[in-house]
Amino acid sequence: MKVLFAVDGSAGSLDAVEQVAPLLTAGQDALAFYCSPPTTRFAATTSADVLARARQGLVDAVFEEARKRLPEKLRPEAETITGTADARHGIVTSAEEWGADVIVVGARGLGTFERLLLGSVSRAVVHAAKIPVWVARTGGPRKDHPGINILVACENPEVACRPAGSLSKFAWPEGSTCRTLTIVPSMFAGQVPEWLQQQARSPDVEEMVQSWVREHDEELQATRAKMQEFSANLPPVCTHVDPIVAEGEPADVILSTVGKEKIDLLVVGAYRKNWLAATLLGSTSEAVLNHAACSVLVVPHTENA
Repeated sequence: MKVLFAVDGSAGSLDAVEQVAPLLTAGQDALAFYCSPPTTRFAATTSADVLARARQGLVDAVFEEARKRLPEKLRPEAETITGTADARHGIVTSAEEWGADVIVVGARGLGTFERLLLGSVSRAVVHAAKIPVWVARTGGPRKDHPGINILVACENPEVACRPAGSLSKFAWPEGSTCRTLTIVPSMFAGQVPEWLQQQARSPDVEEMVQSWVREHDEELQATRAKMQEFSANLPPVCTHVDPIVAEGEPADVILSTVGKEKIDLLVVGAYRKNWLAATLLGSTSEAVLNHAACSVLVVPHTENA
């Protein structure tokens, strides 16, 4: 596996290296650091040669600091790529040219917006990349837990295959667990107030409601059976815990589960046909990227996947 780490010297990008690098195997996985020279302000009389050397010096300092964050066995193997384009485009282009399998970015860089994803680099990379992007949230896994708790959120077994399959490429520490989460829309699609739901169960419509309930329960049971069967064929890290089948609004359920289960890494899919309009379940991937209190691995689906 080839992993490209986008670094800019920020705490977020360096934390991303510390979080993901230990999951790589020396001699088996390849890694590279990418950094675009920062914008610098010099006097108008500064020569192009001096300016170029100053910028490269800054980039080299970032590379050296990032290398220190690697496990010792990986340090000699780390390659470096100095970007010549804006990082929003340069990261994705360099990843394609280098043949990366995964891109790792920090959730927060050197920008001024205090959000999970900045309105620039991290967001642009996730939207444009055709390979999985690991958006590392500062802090990483809890120190009081022996492994990493992973949650794969998916619509169904067919959609879950690629996101879950991506996990088999990493060397997960002992004690790691993985659960799959499938959300079935609530019977009233989450759009009917509780008091109106109760009113809808009046004697006049009770027979119709009971039919809906039976169909809904059957759907839940069928989905649970499919995910149970699917989970048996997942990578070893995913087979320790039974799958979760819940109902409700996807983003709300996912975010709630992340907190309740103390998830360290959330894995979601994104459709390349239209990332904003046709992600995991509508705009669910976008919502969890902005609000999940953990790292997020976004695995793109091709249109015909």
